[in-house]
Amino acid sequence: MKKIFLCVLMSLGFVGTVLSDEPAPSQLPHVKPAMLSAGYWIARHASADKLVMDAKQIENFNDNIKTNLGLTKDIYSLVAHFQTESLSDVFKKNMADYLDKEFFLADGTQRDANYLDNIKKNMHLNAVVFGVEPRYALVTNFANQRFFPTKEGLYAKRGDLDFDELQNSGLDIGTAVAVVHESLDKKWVYVLSSLSDGWVEADKLVIGDMQQIKNYEQMKDFVVITSPRADLFLDASMTIYYEFVRMGNKLPFLDDNAQQWVVQIPGRSKEGQLQMVKAYIPKAQAHRGYLPYTARTIYNQAFLMLDKPYGWGDMNGQQDCSRFLQMVFATVGIELPRDSKNQAQVGVELASFDETMGDNKTKLNALQTAQGALTLLPLKGHIMLYLGMVDGIPFAIHETSGFTKTQGERQIKYTLNKVTVSDLFLGEKSNKGSLLRRLIKIIELR
Repeated sequence: MKKIFLCVLMSLGFVGTVLSDEPAPSQLPHVKPAMLSAGYWIARHASADKLVMDAKQIENFNDNIKTNLGLTKDIYSLVAHFQTESLSDVFKKNMADYLDKEFFLADGTQRDANYLDNIKKNMHLNAVVFGVEPRYALVTNFANQRFFPTKEGLYAKRGDLDFDELQNSGLDIGTAVAVVHESLDKKWVYVLSSLSDGWVEADKLVIGDMQQIKNYEQMKDFVVITSPRADLFLDASMTIYYEFVRMGNKLPFLDDNAQQWVVQIPGRSKEGQLQMVKAYIPKAQAHRGYLPYTARTIYNQAFLMLDKPYGWGDMNGQQDCSRFLQMVFATVGIELPRDSKNQAQVGVELASFDETMGDNKTKLNALQTAQGALTLLPLKGHIMLYLGMVDGIPFAIHETSGFTKTQGERQIKYTLNKVTVSDLFLGEKSNKGSLLRRLIKIIELR
């Protein structure tokens, strides 16, 4: 497993010496108030309601990502006879990544020499058995997926608690996983999902029969979550709150009325067995079946996320730049890979640029032909959704931590930590340069 490429601080030019850290201005350069609405961009689009791909085309698109590109996986066929020798290699590589680097704990103290030794012991490496058959499970509560079996965080900078280096991803309720290893204390299991691998707390999921898990995941009649977060209730009057589930996730449909969807979620019986439980979702927060893949849909879904908090590796149940895009496109049935590096490999490549290429004119010309809402804009360590061009200026919506600007000899870091609309010249007065300058590809999802 490779470490997920998330929206790191460097993606917006946080390099060199930053002498001050300030809140970002309420209005970013060139962004007019009207641009903060999906309707503004829908009205400018030449064919906002044209179907980009139908259900069969999306199925083929997803199959190409999984089968030909290998960027997502089928947990049932890939690990039918899981080769744990490779799992041992993953564990050893993850340990090596952290051995010689300086990290801090949440209280600001430096990690001591015993920290990794204790973790390594709990990883139970001597119990990794060649040829083990995986068990299958469904996630019952939102679960942080970790590089090591510990809730304790490691931080590259003292006190920078928004960026836990051990956070890999997050798994929503109903996610199917293959369980391939267990920690020594039995509180953690190592799981494979279709998008990511890592350690999760054992009490966040329940083991079931493989066919039962598979049938649940591949349900034909479902509702897809269309709000940033949908509320799950356990009673028809929607007063007993259970948990949230994020945009793009789907749950089996049971029934509906004017106020709510009735869905099925995984639960645990008194005996600890998998059992299905009824749950209720407010009608406005989900849709029966996928939404149509049109520019209008993508604009609407992306702007529902505007100003939603940034979450490194899904920390605190939020999302980073790649998860933001994965959530939005999941509402139409497109299964993007989890990380930005892999997302940059899907779709139709309209243009590519050398990372050091600073020729903005060539990139601006290429963006003239790109379709807003359907186009991804990858940078090294970051990825954005293209909105369109206004008066020769390109705009994007993206989940970002902030940007840096040079004033005299000072590098000023402006903190955003949310889904933001910006032009691609953002960061041009920084050591690393603008978003446009560092653009490496233009990709259309069709």
